[in-house]
Amino acid sequence: MIHTIGELWHSAAGFEVSFALAPQHATGQYLGVFGLGAGLAEALGPSLLISLCIAWGRPGWYVVGALFTVTGLVAPLAVRRAEYRQRSRPTHIKALGKAPVD
Repeated sequence: MIHTIGELWHSAAGFEVSFALAPQHATGQYLGVFGLGAGLAEALGPSLLISLCIAWGRPGWYVVGALFTVTGLVAPLAVRRAEYRQRSRPTHIKALGKAPVD
């Protein structure tokens, strides 16, 4: 039950972030990259877990746990940074839906 709740929470958060942070003119592009990331995780995840958890045994499980922990701590920081960057864009650029030139 906890796993199912986590999956639902992850899905809702992922789609909210991908819609909320995407410029209006590039929503489809952002969703495409979001889907690409999920596809890569599904393609590479099993081989990574097999090589770590089965080949390495207990130390591999510790590595997987550390990866999940680091990802869980870094993701909210990355979202906050992206939200800050989006809010700090000039209003005329927001109205056009274009990213500023650095």
